[in-house]
Amino acid sequence: MLVKTDLSEEELGLYNPAFVGFLLLACLREFVVTKPGGMHCALSFLVVPMCLNRSITKTLPKTYKTPIGVWMSSNEGVLSGFANQAEAFIPIVNMGLLFLMERDLIVINSEGCAVLGENDIAKNPALFNKSSYMNEALKAFKFIGKWFSHAPSTETVFAQLGIRP
Repeated sequence: MLVKTDLSEEELGLYNPAFVGFLLLACLREFVVTKPGGMHCALSFLVVPMCLNRSITKTLPKTYKTPIGVWMSSNEGVLSGFANQAEAFIPIVNMGLLFLMERDLIVINSEGCAVLGENDIAKNPALFNKSSYMNEALKAFKFIGKWFSHAPSTETVFAQLGIRP
């Protein structure tokens, strides 16, 4: 289990577990609309670094119907260092997932998929309207949740992004 001292104060301030956890929860809410069985927890390790990188979020397609492979081939330059970036985000993603699990907001099932727990947390908190960064991040997480839910499999998403799980 990670402790907060694994990250610098600046990293904790920017990527605190509650913030990242809420964004992952928003992503999961969109994902389960299409796939009620849940989102494989490994996808969280792609979602977070993608959605918290403005260079990537600015290039996201306009519609979830765009195949990931098509988007990837037209944005290879933006994604050239993505594998290293995803690796750097592992502790941040772990802390966000742990935050959600400790509060029973998500449950990881026997297939390794995150499913929604019981919660009445607002889907669009007013706080997110006060910051363009937070609002853009929330939109990106929701979009990626919907987009990834239409992919054939978790393995396909990883393969198309050139990442080994």
